[in-house]
Amino acid sequence: MKLKKITALALAALTTATVMAGCSSKGGDTSNAEIVTEITEPVEITFWHAMNGDLEKSLQSLSDEFTKQNPNIKVTLQNQSSYQDLQQKITATVASPKDLPTITQAYPDWMFNPIKENLVTDLTPYIENETLKFDNYEDILPSFREAAKIDGKIYGMPFNKSTEVLWYNKTLFNELNLQVPTTYEELVNVSKTIKEKKGIVGAGFDALNTYYTTFVKAEGESFDSKFDVTSDASVKAINYYLDGVKEGYFRIAGTDKYLSGPFANETIGMYVGSNAGENFIKQGVGDKFEIGVAPYPTSTALQQGTDLYVFSNGTPEQKTAAYEFLKFLTTKENQIKWAEETGYIPVRKSAIESEEYKNSGRLIAPILSKATENLYTNPILSGADAAYREAGTVMESILSDTKIDVTKRLEEFKTTLSSIWE
Repeated sequence: MKLKKITALALAALTTATVMAGCSSKGGDTSNAEIVTEITEPVEITFWHAMNGDLEKSLQSLSDEFTKQNPNIKVTLQNQSSYQDLQQKITATVASPKDLPTITQAYPDWMFNPIKENLVTDLTPYIENETLKFDNYEDILPSFREAAKIDGKIYGMPFNKSTEVLWYNKTLFNELNLQVPTTYEELVNVSKTIKEKKGIVGAGFDALNTYYTTFVKAEGESFDSKFDVTSDASVKAINYYLDGVKEGYFRIAGTDKYLSGPFANETIGMYVGSNAGENFIKQGVGDKFEIGVAPYPTSTALQQGTDLYVFSNGTPEQKTAAYEFLKFLTTKENQIKWAEETGYIPVRKSAIESEEYKNSGRLIAPILSKATENLYTNPILSGADAAYREAGTVMESILSDTKIDVTKRLEEFKTTLSSIWE
């Protein structure tokens, strides 16, 4: 096969450095040694994902359309059942890089070690290449772009992204003449009113680990290896939620797993949860009441969801084919289609602001410009995933037992984190 290769001097030093860096690693990322700029013969790429139900149908539809437009590229989707199973499979397979797929869905912190071991392709030279042309990379939301970078290199392509929003019973709010909360203080006040007037819980947060890191972020701190979980900001985060649970105007999901169930059953007036839960909320609520949605009630919100990564074990043709697929998935047109069908956030600003999307019938569409203004990303560090999950465990243990010694529990948390961050 005759290949078109990038041989520009601008990439020569990068190529040499990459190859030399790979010599001492088990992966040996030589992804920049040659970049194919045209696929002229059939090539197959595999894609590990964790999309199920309607999400998988939408992904398959996009994949089929890509194949029609690119007949030389066959995309084989391989469902790994769940995010947990996908993470475990990636972790297990990096020991045998030849068995890795071409592309995978992954959270950035899952890829920290594979990237350090040169097992993941740096997409920067592809995005910057004039022949391969990425349509306005700057149009992708800045927080999504930054989350997929490590050491200044672009390793991931944003895909199924979400953030948390405030879901509320609009019918109830109208009945009680309530204003939608925009701050933590207002959330407490409105929740107390709902509890007093209707005898039900006012509010809650679906993901306790996200609640915790968002609260401390709003206090000007970042949940990383330097953060002291016994600090004033941490204690304030705990007590804010704990006070509400004790007085009955807040609750946690607990055995319900998600607050969309209690919300649909009208036993809670509002809750903070993922925008991607819109389909489930609509199905649960039906015609019982009108659903309202608003941005997260504080100064910032966590950007969530996975990115797409290309492993470096593929051939130059496979990596270019994978890159072309990533480009296709992130066009304005396809991001609108994906968002309309799944409820995820379009990764492009132009898609979010388009009239087509705003008028799509998605409840979140009109508020996304505001809801995505100030998204933050948890630091991508070794141990970050485990530390984030531990934060949720600690929060649940405290909020499930209001008689617990908070100071002692936070000291235990600090000890646990000292080993996680090592």
